[in-house]
Amino acid sequence: MRSKKFTKVLVLSICMVLVLLTAVGCSSTTSSADKPSIASQAATTQLTKVVDGKRQFTDMMGKEVSIPAEVMKVYCTSPIGTYMVYTLAPAKLIGWNSKMTEDAMQYINAQYKDLPVLGGNMGGKNTYNTEYIISLKPDIILSVGQQGQNVASIDKLSEQTGIPVVNLDYSITATEQSYRLLGEILGDSTRGNMLADYIKNSLDKTKSMVAKVPDNKKVKVYYAESADGLSTDGADSMHTELLSFVNATNVVTLETSASGMGTEVSMEQVLNWNPDVIIVNSMMGGDDFLKTVYNDSKWSSISAVKNKKIYKPASLPFNWFDRPPCVARVLGAEWLASTLYPDYVNVDLKSDVKDFYKTFYQVDITDEQATALINGGGGK
Repeated sequence: MRSKKFTKVLVLSICMVLVLLTAVGCSSTTSSADKPSIASQAATTQLTKVVDGKRQFTDMMGKEVSIPAEVMKVYCTSPIGTYMVYTLAPAKLIGWNSKMTEDAMQYINAQYKDLPVLGGNMGGKNTYNTEYIISLKPDIILSVGQQGQNVASIDKLSEQTGIPVVNLDYSITATEQSYRLLGEILGDSTRGNMLADYIKNSLDKTKSMVAKVPDNKKVKVYYAESADGLSTDGADSMHTELLSFVNATNVVTLETSASGMGTEVSMEQVLNWNPDVIIVNSMMGGDDFLKTVYNDSKWSSISAVKNKKIYKPASLPFNWFDRPPCVARVLGAEWLASTLYPDYVNVDLKSDVKDFYKTFYQVDITDEQATALINGGGGK
């Protein structure tokens, strides 16, 4: 009798365990909505598949790529990629895409100031010299942030040169993943992961603070990209991604992403949008816009002008906001969040600027330089 009772208890116990295991299995099942993106999966791929002395992996565009076992030299098709390589493994960068200003050069290490200018694929235009690139014998071509016709052009460049193209994701939320993968590609996972951790911690900190901003306190922002202030980009563009990241509202409701170099709007449209804040692009006439806008009667009724809330992000050595939308946006996110929401974002921005420049650009800057950068300057 005791044996039968023991058997029943044992059977019941086994059934309960099976039920619990089933429940755990069901609860851990990933729905299609929760599955990681191609970029996320690619960023965690280990480059361990070696065939005929080549490393093979899937890049962040979902393309199968075969690269040399050791990558020593890199050509980047746009400044976004160039600045990534410069901050991670500068000795492997074979050249800049365009000539930098003297003010920008003061933040560049001396041994890299004289790298050749190779051009690139920017704003829908090719400015590179294929023969010259071939002569420099890069091991890979790095493409970051290229879209539409640019992708086809870069694929053609790869066919002409026989050099493999690696695609990384430019978006602010994928920057961490891009650095981890690039570190592995370039043979410096230690630095790649260190920079990726820095990026993650900084963005998470900024994101957590702006998440507390209530909807009725969200700032309406207009991005002015020309000397007359009437070229801009909407929320669909890679060039304004930082606005949504810091929980601000881009007032431009037009589709603009296809233009690549900004979309022209009318003064009437800007007046109707009536932004609380205007962000200007110093690389595309923003300085000229700032010189005239406060004395221009056409702009005088706009809230941002009346309240003197027009801001210029730093651009040295690379722009904190856009043109290009590069890793400097990690610092730019903190600057923009603290500028738009001082009541919600409490940071030691000057200290963080100095730390970022030391970590990513490997240069020490003074308190005065940090303050000048925060105020949109930073030149000599």
